[in-house]
Amino acid sequence: MIKGDNAFLKFMRLFALGYMGGTIYLLMYVRYCFYDQMQAALDCTNAQLGLLNTACTIAGLPFFIHGPMWADRFDAKRILTLSIGGMTLVTFIYGFFATSYTASMICWIAQACVMCSYWSCLIKYINNLGGEDEAGNSFGIYYLINGLSGAFGNAFPLWVVTKFNLGYAGVIFVYGGITLVGTILVILFLEDEKQLAAKGISLKGDEPVNIKHIPYVIKWPGTWIICFAYLTTYTIYTNVSYFNPYLTDVVGIDEGLSSFYSVIRSYACMVIAPVGGIMADKVFKSTSTWYIVAFAITAVMWIIPLFFGPETNATFVCIYSLLPSLVIFALYSVTYSILRELHINPMVAGTAIGIGSFFPGFIVDGVWPTLFGTWLDKFGNQGYTYIFIFLAADCAVGILVALWAKRLDKQCQNGRTMDLSKLKKAE
Repeated sequence: MIKGDNAFLKFMRLFALGYMGGTIYLLMYVRYCFYDQMQAALDCTNAQLGLLNTACTIAGLPFFIHGPMWADRFDAKRILTLSIGGMTLVTFIYGFFATSYTASMICWIAQACVMCSYWSCLIKYINNLGGEDEAGNSFGIYYLINGLSGAFGNAFPLWVVTKFNLGYAGVIFVYGGITLVGTILVILFLEDEKQLAAKGISLKGDEPVNIKHIPYVIKWPGTWIICFAYLTTYTIYTNVSYFNPYLTDVVGIDEGLSSFYSVIRSYACMVIAPVGGIMADKVFKSTSTWYIVAFAITAVMWIIPLFFGPETNATFVCIYSLLPSLVIFALYSVTYSILRELHINPMVAGTAIGIGSFFPGFIVDGVWPTLFGTWLDKFGNQGYTYIFIFLAADCAVGILVALWAKRLDKQCQNGRTMDLSKLKKAE
């Protein structure tokens, strides 16, 4: 890590980043763990609940290019501080209007503005925190702290509001206190880029999207493979949260107990994520092969709940609802490691990854929540059947994507390459 720093400061920098990363999205995804409480407080339909995330996603579209540009132009620590501090301010303000759907819509849109450059700066900071040789270790520690912080960030509010009967607004205010701690940690332990430069550390971001590279990358199958790979893994990763309302609506358990299982399902199970790397690198020695195995297992796990009936033991269903996450998180964590089988030229890799990541993110965060909410409003509990079938079908698409990647990899091993001759001449 940074030369001259003691072990405590090294750890605290990663702890500050991991804690911030695990808690900064608490408000945006409050429905993951407090779905029923949020819906009751806002007195809204399932579709309206999903529409909040759709609005947030649409509001973030104008920042697709400018967000990373600002991340390169301004100091990383300043942007990270403004991001977590801004989220804290939005959260506390929202706490006073937590029963208003209109206020919720405004706050969800505000989150997109506050977070416009956050991700680019976070990746830039972690990637160079310990120098390029230690980036892997830095990310490993970061995600460990991230998962534990996310679990704490929902378990603690659940305990507080249950013990003191504070309701949905209480959840929001506790969220605000949690992100306030994150803001303080960032201010205390992160250094600005001038201080880092004095120690020989230059923060370099990921390769940005380059407009002139677009015609070349959209012709390469690898770009579309990573697009569909991210779409399929991100879809099952985010929508495992629908087990939360499923347990209250279909199984009939208490909202608080369902939220408890949701904390484990959506956050605590992240500790299994490193297994994905072991499966892809050590066991199968191929990310696409792990895709096929993991997607097949997950597809079956989405279908099994369709056979649960009124006679099925409620405790069994609750415990079963945790199992898909154990496979899904191990799959999602290695989504981008499939890049090594796609043979994307490093010269245009940033543009290919940017395009391949943007559209899936928009669809999963902007389209699926409203679509699934509409199904629940229109079909009632039968809507969960449609959601689970949809997610099983998503897994089938993921398997096809993996087979596509294998085909491209074989073709490239036999001599196929990206044609960048005209681009190279132009440059």
